[in-house]
Amino acid sequence: MSEVATVPTTSTAAAAQHAALGMDHSAKTSRHTQHPEAQWFPRAGLGLFVHMGIASVHGNMDLSWGMIADTPWDAAAKGANKVTPEEYWRLADRYNPTSYDPDKWLAAAAKAGFKYAVLTAMHHDGYTLWPSGYGVFGVQSHLAGRDLVGPFVEACRRHGLKVGLYLSPPDWHFDRQVMSFNYYTASMDPGKPRPNAAGHPWFDQRHQPIAPPLRTPAHDARLRAMFHGRVEELLTRYGRIDLLWFDGGTHDNAIRDRARELQPHIVINSRSCDGDYDCTECALPTQQFTGWFETCHCWQAAEIPDRTGAGTVDVWGYLKAEQYKSTAWMLETLARLRQWGGNLLINVSPRPDGELPDVVYQRLAETADWMSNNQKPDIGTEVLLASTQPEQESLL
Repeated sequence: MSEVATVPTTSTAAAAQHAALGMDHSAKTSRHTQHPEAQWFPRAGLGLFVHMGIASVHGNMDLSWGMIADTPWDAAAKGANKVTPEEYWRLADRYNPTSYDPDKWLAAAAKAGFKYAVLTAMHHDGYTLWPSGYGVFGVQSHLAGRDLVGPFVEACRRHGLKVGLYLSPPDWHFDRQVMSFNYYTASMDPGKPRPNAAGHPWFDQRHQPIAPPLRTPAHDARLRAMFHGRVEELLTRYGRIDLLWFDGGTHDNAIRDRARELQPHIVINSRSCDGDYDCTECALPTQQFTGWFETCHCWQAAEIPDRTGAGTVDVWGYLKAEQYKSTAWMLETLARLRQWGGNLLINVSPRPDGELPDVVYQRLAETADWMSNNQKPDIGTEVLLASTQPEQESLL
């Protein structure tokens, strides 16, 4: 059995977010699952990440992080990509994905050689894309209980993709009375106070300074129970789920063990527990890893400047500009990962009406054309060599 890799490299923005979320990227002692029906993962090669949610209504900010003030990685934007938490959650009143058609997405992805797909069933903002019995904010409160997770799962199966669901252990809507919405004082992990909080005020839901709120063990116990309940819902309502993608929160192996009881074949990442594989975000690993591995990255090319004002930051949520990096860039990133046996989970973001931008289908079609000419059907069993890369094109 191979130990989970520990490769600390990730982008500056991602590292700052992970610190706020309490993620621990130190050495793991867990080993990847040996279940025979989980061994598809290291051979998969290419996965589609879909960040979908109410932030798309705004069209110029990231999921969840758009409500957190004073984030350092995008300071040069001077708040143009920010709203208060109250304003952020009111976006749910206008969110109505009438053109949501995951069958169309995943048909194009399967043709392009993708082997698995992961949907953000609930991000840190607390909005659930399925009618959950745990919590009051989501499709159950704003879309008359319309289930957006079920059609995604069914479409994955129809097109032969492994089914992955992203779920955030943190829930900032539930925490809204007991956390700060200033990045430098944000208490997203109550067990780890922010080291740079001195001199920075706590912010309420209107980004007004407040005294530090009281966060009790009872509150955190309720939050953990909600998270566990949501995992059980996702693993018992939709049949076979192949992968769980957790993102943040305190170390919790109990939910990993419960997930394996419900679906023994399941693959779990190692961000919130001792899972089956490690991951870098928006940056390739700089050293050879052992065990199973994945890099998640944004295909979208953000227009929000970084702290220097000279570059851009990767943004997971929908941006109205609808600019995407080239197919050549994505394939080169994939090639580098496959040379070491890692997977690439590349992100796309639907519009507020639920449709993917036209440029996404263009990129998927270009990928399909390249795969048909240069690659065997199972990209997980072949190393993509630099000599087979298409000529470099413009980044956008």
